[in-house]
Amino acid sequence: FFNSLTPLGESFSAGARLSMRGICWRVVVTWFSTGCGFAFEMSSVVPRLALPSRIRSDVPGTWAYDTMSRRVLETLDTVIRDSSSEKSLLEELRSEIVQNAVLRPLADGGKDVEAWNALLGRDEGSTWLSAPWLLSEFYLYRRIASAMGYFDGNGRDFFAAAKQKGLDSSLKTIANLARKLEGASSELSASSRGVSTFLFVSLWGNRMDLSLWPEANVAATGDFEAVLARGRENLLCDHAARAAAYVASLKDATVDIVVDNAGFELCSDLFLADHLLATKAASVVRLRVKHHPTFVSDVVAGDVAHHVDALTSRGDDDDLKPFADRCRTYLDDGRLVCLDDDGYWAMPYPLWEMPDTLRAHLRDTSDLTILKGDANYRRALGDRTWALDAPFEDVCSYFPAPLLCLRTLKAELGCGMDPDKIAHAAKADPNWLTDGKWGVLQFVQPSTD
Repeated sequence: FFNSLTPLGESFSAGARLSMRGICWRVVVTWFSTGCGFAFEMSSVVPRLALPSRIRSDVPGTWAYDTMSRRVLETLDTVIRDSSSEKSLLEELRSEIVQNAVLRPLADGGKDVEAWNALLGRDEGSTWLSAPWLLSEFYLYRRIASAMGYFDGNGRDFFAAAKQKGLDSSLKTIANLARKLEGASSELSASSRGVSTFLFVSLWGNRMDLSLWPEANVAATGDFEAVLARGRENLLCDHAARAAAYVASLKDATVDIVVDNAGFELCSDLFLADHLLATKAASVVRLRVKHHPTFVSDVVAGDVAHHVDALTSRGDDDDLKPFADRCRTYLDDGRLVCLDDDGYWAMPYPLWEMPDTLRAHLRDTSDLTILKGDANYRRALGDRTWALDAPFEDVCSYFPAPLLCLRTLKAELGCGMDPDKIAHAAKADPNWLTDGKWGVLQFVQPSTD
């Protein structure tokens, strides 16, 4: 039955596909695993629109092809260079990619092995290039983790050094941003403008132009309007006003942030979490993280405490201290927590396929789920070739909680973008879909049909 799930919508005739619009289909799937600790009942509530084809990596000239034929090898070469004892398995993995071999089942001590092998079985016989891009790219990092012994008692974050380097290089900028935010705390407060400011901080990270920010203690409304205007310049879909109004209406809510990168970006997410907790819009912020090192810079549970420790250790930095101390308090008293959801966030399921327990958990307890980054956004879209102006509400209304996507574009897919803004971006920047200079801020409430 699993094999019939992923192509749902593709197997219908054109007329039948058209008739699917406006309907959320529910397909319940169950598999049983003995003793693996990862069995769960999966369900799928698909988008309102007919599902387009999945992106694969076998078309030369596409970003997916370049990623799986060149960029991942560069990443793997770095891992091999920096590894001391796992080189043979890593070199074997590299050879498989170069030869475009068939993706083979996993066989290690990870509790996700049976779930992964079920996923691979849906596209049995697919190679590194012919498999769906989302599958092969996530699979690469799962294989690296396996080769590094991560699931067989090692548990070491083999990307920790790269993340540390990124954090160290950004601490001065983080301190500068903290100073400006602390100085403007009364101006920003719990207003919609304040929420929008922190959403843009989380979206753009270190691309926020700090030269525009007002100096501490002299903030004026016009200053922040200039900051927000700059934040909107490269947005191809802008639901900021709608999202900010919703967030500003929250009181003692539970907010989830599906985080993406460590370093400056994680600190930007912590600024947002701090604002939500300090203004009492939220009483709890849950950070959803990967259960193993992925995409080099993606956050695992240990990164959050480590980043807060790094900030608090700069005790002589008056700009960072108040923010860092609050983050430490949030972690200590449970207002800021990290969850890896049994590995779900590091697997290539489209987000409309979700364990029933997680779907019910988000539906019943999450007042807002904020989805960060490009890889998470690809999962929200199932890594499929949607029309770039396909309504975001029709693509993502399946999500069980109010959903806010903060994404800078780093892959050739998207939805909900304004056609005029698409044309402007394409004219101004030939690499607009992949260079991270353009973004979307998209908000949708759960579907009720």
